[in-house]
Amino acid sequence: MTAFSSTANYKPLHPDDVEMVARRSTVLRTVLLLVIVFFVLFCLMGYYYQPGGGSSDFERNQYLTEGASHEALLRRLKTILNCNTQPNGYQLETHGKYYLLRNFIAAEGSFECYETITYTTHGDYTFLDNVVPLLERWNAPVSIALYTPGGDLDQTVDSIRYLLDCHEQRLLVRKYVSFHLYFEFEHLPNHPISYYRELFTAPLACWNATSAWSKVDNDSEGSFRAENNLTYPVNVGRNVARSSAVTHFVLASDIELYPSPDFIPMFLRMIAHPFYQYTLHTRSVYVLPVFEVAKDTTIPTDKAHLLEALQQGRAIKFHEKICSNCHTVPGYAEWLLALKYDYTMDIHVTSKRAGAYVSWEPIYVGTKREPEYDERLSWEGKADKMTQGYIMCILDYDFHVLDNGFLVHRPGIKTAAQANRPPQQAKQRTFIRKTIAQEIAALYGTREGCRI
Repeated sequence: MTAFSSTANYKPLHPDDVEMVARRSTVLRTVLLLVIVFFVLFCLMGYYYQPGGGSSDFERNQYLTEGASHEALLRRLKTILNCNTQPNGYQLETHGKYYLLRNFIAAEGSFECYETITYTTHGDYTFLDNVVPLLERWNAPVSIALYTPGGDLDQTVDSIRYLLDCHEQRLLVRKYVSFHLYFEFEHLPNHPISYYRELFTAPLACWNATSAWSKVDNDSEGSFRAENNLTYPVNVGRNVARSSAVTHFVLASDIELYPSPDFIPMFLRMIAHPFYQYTLHTRSVYVLPVFEVAKDTTIPTDKAHLLEALQQGRAIKFHEKICSNCHTVPGYAEWLLALKYDYTMDIHVTSKRAGAYVSWEPIYVGTKREPEYDERLSWEGKADKMTQGYIMCILDYDFHVLDNGFLVHRPGIKTAAQANRPPQQAKQRTFIRKTIAQEIAALYGTREGCRI
């Protein structure tokens, strides 16, 4: 008997056995398919589900009021962002030709780098009346760099003390706002820095402080900067405020641009979803469309109110009367139709800063890794963000336009005549073309379709 003769002991399958195996195979395939379908449905419900009934506040913040869900979101953000929270202690530094008082007054709140977004902005003391309106819509960290040459530091300190000690929203300011001050080497303050810092150790006598606060937004003519005809170093402020943020994500914007409420939770929830995590591994920023409203118009609180104001002519695209192409987002007509009521956020469209959008000046959520703003450019010369946008085009950045977030300028629509500054504009434009463009080409190269 050969070694293979033992196969004769096996019996062929009975037709009933074959049928039974086929039935079991069919059942297993069906069960597996059902498991997959239920798993996909479970994931979709977890992302899109909103509870029915209840107040609008509950619907808007339902996942924040459910402690377990919020904790799970934070754990996921901590994992996927893998960031480090930087300290926010006071430091006296040199920054180019400036002295910088970083975290001159730091926010009292403590925030991990992954749990929220910092609004980074700039100005001088005449713009500090925007802090509270901005905070009431943002409710998160704000990093503001203030230009304080010479005697302007005194007025700035008085205004900050009023915000911290006397304003009705002082608790909000204390919790969230970090103030950074900077001034040129040749425009030193009237007193040692220690003198100004000691002023904050004692509460301000609020009954006697209203005169100092009344100069905010009304005293630009009498400032040290105006009296000495100093240009505003806008990009120094932008870079200082952004580099001082304690969070991974930052919204680098202007202090007169107010964000749509509830932006942060919607954005973080979107970023945490697996569908959008690919954007974290490419050069990406997340763009908010910007609008203006008429002087006596209430700032819209959500997209539905914004669309209503646009239809009634009480709102327009930002700088529509000055440089419409500079702030028109890709897919704008479709963006107007993408109205949501479930407080979720998605990427509406992804674009490059090229072609029809070669002059685009988007305002976006990014990180501190994005290219810096050129500090040789002044606010008076205009086009102060164009060089950064040009570098981002060369580096092939993706600009993701968000469908349920926006910015609105404080009420009052600016005209072309108000924005026109011919001598400074011509000089700065020439400097950009003849000097900065060549430097960028040497450092970053060029890319077809990109233009400064």
